[in-house]
Amino acid sequence: MVLAPAPVFACVEAVAPPRPLFLLDPGGRRLDQAVARELAASAVGGGGFSLLCGRYEGFDQRIHDHLADGALSVGDVVLAGGEVAAMAVIEAVTRLLPA
Repeated sequence: MVLAPAPVFACVEAVAPPRPLFLLDPGGRRLDQAVARELAASAVGGGGFSLLCGRYEGFDQRIHDHLADGALSVGDVVLAGGEVAAMAVIEAVTRLLPA
């Protein structure tokens, strides 16, 4: 079961989160220190970024194709949802932000 696109699109449009918007997805760009540095730099100089967490089997392909700006992965682990992965991204990035 994947998340249907209509409610996700409606939610993102209603909130208008900072861009880029990254999906937490096992097929995404693997989070490492270099990616964390890039995200920290965008958070400081570019207004930030947003994370969209999935559940079940992930996202409908239309969300990948038409809503998200990219996807991030925390590696070869099996998680029930993207919340723990999002916390790992947040932890890796916030420790690099200037005090």
